[in-house]
Formats: sequence, C-alpha cells, structure tokens
Amino acid sequence: MCGINGIIFKTSKTDVSKILKMNAILDHRGPDDSGFINHNNLLLGHTRLSIIDTSNLGSQPMSVDGRYWIIYNGEIYNYKTLREELILKKYKFYSNSDTEVVLNAYKEWGVDSFQKFNGEWSFAILDKKNNEVIICRDGIGYKPCYIYDNNNFFAFSSEIKAFYALENTIEFDNNNLGINFATLNNCSKTNFKNINQLTQGRYLKVNLNNLEKKMSRWDYPLNNLPKINSGFRENVNDYFDLLYESTKLRLNSDVKTGTSLSGGLDSSAIFTLMNLIQKKEKFAEDDLDLNPIIMNYEEMKTKEDAVQLSKKFKRNYQVVDFEKVTADKTMDLVSSLEVVEEYFIQFELYKKQKEKGIKVSLDGHGSDEFLGYPNWIPELSVDIYNSIANNFKTINKFGKTQNINKFKRLFGLGEQEINPISFKSVPDLNYGFKSYLNTGNFDGSYQIINDDLENLENFPYELCFTYLMSYCGWFQFFLNKWDRASMSNSVEVRMPFLDNNVRLFGLALSSSNKLKNGFTKSVLREAFKDYFPKTMYNQQFKQGLNIQNIDYNENTINLIAEIINETKFKESNFFNFKNINNDFINKQNLDKIWLLCKYYLMIEGFKKRNDSININLKVEEKSNLLNS
Repeated sequence: MCGINGIIFKTSKTDVSKILKMNAILDHRGPDDSGFINHNNLLLGHTRLSIIDTSNLGSQPMSVDGRYWIIYNGEIYNYKTLREELILKKYKFYSNSDTEVVLNAYKEWGVDSFQKFNGEWSFAILDKKNNEVIICRDGIGYKPCYIYDNNNFFAFSSEIKAFYALENTIEFDNNNLGINFATLNNCSKTNFKNINQLTQGRYLKVNLNNLEKKMSRWDYPLNNLPKINSGFRENVNDYFDLLYESTKLRLNSDVKTGTSLSGGLDSSAIFTLMNLIQKKEKFAEDDLDLNPIIMNYEEMKTKEDAVQLSKKFKRNYQVVDFEKVTADKTMDLVSSLEVVEEYFIQFELYKKQKEKGIKVSLDGHGSDEFLGYPNWIPELSVDIYNSIANNFKTINKFGKTQNINKFKRLFGLGEQEINPISFKSVPDLNYGFKSYLNTGNFDGSYQIINDDLENLENFPYELCFTYLMSYCGWFQFFLNKWDRASMSNSVEVRMPFLDNNVRLFGLALSSSNKLKNGFTKSVLREAFKDYFPKTMYNQQFKQGLNIQNIDYNENTINLIAEIINETKFKESNFFNFKNINNDFINKQNLDKIWLLCKYYLMIEGFKKRNDSININLKVEEKSNLLNS
C-alpha cells in the first residue's frame, strides 16, 4: 500500500514543489518510489510501497493509453480473476500489478467496476479527455482519504499532515476539537479547518474546468447481505470456510509476509489459518514468515496462550517487552498516528515487524465490530426485548386469560404493555474542552447513517446497531489508526476479517450466533475449537492492544509546563491560557490539559516534518506511459 496526493489549483498556476513536498511528507507510506503528473490545473502525486510486481512497471502515476491515469493506495485481492476477465475482453497488460487491473477495469466498466473489487483502497483516476478526476474510497473505509478545500486549493491525501505543504500551516477547527471522536467520524469530519474525510463507499468526481464536485455512492452493504443458515453448526462451518478463503487470498504477495500474535481469539484465528494454508499450499519459508511477534505489556493477559499456540505449530515466536514511551517522544508519535490517544504499542509492533524484514502483515482486526464487543451486549439483546414486547401485545389481543397470565409469569410482566425499542442514532455534541477553548457550534446535520435510515427500518435492532458501529464512522477511526501505525513503519496490513464476504456474513448473523452459552464471538470460537488451546477457547475477557497510560511524573509535568508557557501557545486566540494555567497550577484536570498539549504537539510535529524537507525542483515529472 502507498500514499496518494492530489492538488487542484483554483487561483494560480500549478506549483510542482507542493506536490513534491506532499510526497516527501508521505515517504514512510512509500519509501520504494515516488512520482507525479501535471495536467492543466491538477497535480497528482504518489509514493510507492512495492508489494505486487516490485519492478518499475508497477510505478505510479500509471497510464496504459495516455488518457486515463491512476494513483492508488491499497490492494485488490481478486485482481488475478479480474485480469483474466479483462484479457478475454482483449485488454493487454504491461505489468503484473493490481494497479493496472484497477485502471483497465475502470476503462471497461466505469464506476460499476468498484462493485467487482474485493479489497481496500483509496485511489484517484484522471480522465484527460473529459478533464475530470474521480476519487474513490473502499466500502469499509480501511484506507484513508482526506479532502482539503479552501479558496486556493482543492486537495486530497492519504494523511492529514501532507496538507501542511500547501500553505505551510494547518489549523484546528474550534467547532470540532473536543467533540467525541465517534461523533466526529460518524459525520466524516476531522479536527482541522477545511479538512474532511471522503466517506467510505463513495466516490467524488471533480470537473477540472469549472471545479464542480459531485459525490456519489457505490457501496450498499444492506442490499448485499447473504442468506444465513438457521442452524448454528452450519454457520460455524460457513464462517470458517469464508475466513479461510479470505486469508488465502491475502497471502498473494511478492514480498515477505508475516503476522503477530496476541493470544486473543482474533489474531489466533488468522495465525492458525496461515499455518494451515502454508502447509497445504507449500509456501516457502522465505516468503511466509510464521514466527510471530508477541507484544508483551503491563496489562497483557494472553501471553501464555500466544506462546502455547506458537508451540503447537512449532513456530519460533519472539516476545517483545513493550517499554512505555516517555512524554518527550509524544510529538513524533501523535504526528505520525494523527490521533492524540496513545496507541503507541501498535506503532512499536509494526516497528518490530519492519526490523524482521516483514513488508506485509496479516492481522486479526475487524472481528469485534461484526461479532460483537462485550460492552455491546445490551444493544445486541434489544431484539429479545422487542420480541417479548410484540408477543405480549399479540397475546393480549388473541390469547385466553390463562395464557396471558402464563406469559406474564414467564417474563415477569405486570398489567401494562411494554413498547418495543426503536433504533435511533443520536450524536454526542458535548464539548470536552469548554473552559479551555473558544468553541463554536458543531455541525452534526449529516451523519453517514442518515443515508440508510429508511432502509434500516426493515432490519432488526441488533443489525442496525452493528451497521452503525461497523460502517458509519466509529470503526473507520480505528481502522485508520491501525493504517497509520503500520504505514508509519512502511508495513502493509491485510485484514481477512474485512473481506467483503466475511464482513457481510458477520453483519447478517443474528446475536444467537454471536452470543451463546455465556460466551461472545461464539461462531468464531466454535470454528476454531479444534485448534485453540482450551484456555484460549474459554477466554472471558477482551484483550486487544491497550492505549498507553501516561505517568504524570516530574518529566511529564515539566513538559506540560514548557508547552503551555510557549509564546505561541500563550498568545493563541484558540487556547484560553488563563483557565488552562490556573488548573495546571492547582493540579486539576491534568488529563484534559495533557490532551490539549498533544493536539498542540501534533501540529508542531506536522510543522517539523514540513520544515525538514528540502525539495529539489529539478526532479523531472514521472509519466509511466507504458505503451507509448
């Protein structure tokens, strides 16, 4: 996977130095190669992490006819099948890359091609003839795409920090900063002025002549739900088969592939499948490294389970003891991850993978969102309550007195009828920093789920809630966090649980398949019962990689004091220095003050990266016109 950048100049001629600088800022996403193309008022840039067809034939921007050009971040895992289909239609291929398949698929089927892709992506395709560019994002939103739009530029990028190159600044939006992250992402917004997210499952077409923009939707998950078997055992078998094929599909790579292992259910399932597939398909050890990294940290409960599973498959595991990151390293990390929560363990995990020479990692993210977090059990149980409520109304109308009384006794009901619970999505509009920021009014008028509310009326509450959490912003925040943690270390992460077929199957499953006999993720547990150690199968907690808890020691306190007393911080119209300083002196609300400091450090980190780049304007435009 790679980094993509694009700039449309609204008021001036194109300035090549800006796209070169954006590319340089995203060098970690694509250290193997970079290039750009200049067309009228548009610049398209790309940084390449070579995964499939590592030769120069896979370089980008890419064209095969001079009319259509693509910059692409992601992987289409079914590209070989699509390639064969296109060859039958007389298409000629000049590389073995999936990028060229995407480009030719778009030439053949237009926007309908997006429905054919099984993978994760953000890409832009320029049509020189029609003088328009189309920017598209995958259906689940794993690969990020941010949009910057002001009076001077319309731009897009894989990461927010790249926009710093446009005008040597990025500013926070005081209407958004401090709003609950789920609310922010449910509305496709960010914490920054003029910067939004391209909503997953959509594409944006921009006319380069008049700058008209049109957003369209291509992905409709609710219209593509599979039929689910009524039997639990059949569903277990189906789920295993889908996940097996998904994992196998994601092992196609021309570089070293590996994995990590936490000892939780999800990573253990993927690790198990990789071992089964490796044995059956005879992958070479040099291509597929199944000696996992096990991150050991203070709150970890499953290290021994991970070790036991590794030994079962006779793998040489590596236990890495995570050392807490000191506060003085925060600026580099939050500007890399573009989130202020300390997801530092994830960053260190992929750093270790890179040191092992791993360029592609298959990971277990994405199971919880479709099979149910433990703290979502109330929402996943609403349909049980609704069923009782509806049946109570029915028996009161048609039942005999003795049956009505029996129903009341069974479910502990009184005389008054109970009403079903309707699905609603109410955004949290409370500001977290009211006394510290000059906040405005958050615009929550558009939520992603609004596009599906009418359709969702046909579905059970549990599916509506799962859809909200998995497709409408909340999950995408975490996916993009994982993307930046891995790509900051030039490691591509592939997630078998996010395969089109796997995730739609999970979305369609009823809670009776997810919660059974007092356990969560029942369909997953049963699918791997014969492979997991007993202690792993019986896990009664959610592990995951935790956020690092900061120690408010002398060094941290001194750093906070240094930050809030910087002239730029004190004189900012954005921060209320007086209130912040008073609370800091009285040792009150240190968590909130440190959070604001991290936002400040993030911007400073962006500035540091931008200022450190020295652009050579003699660099020639790269135009990989393969059949000229």
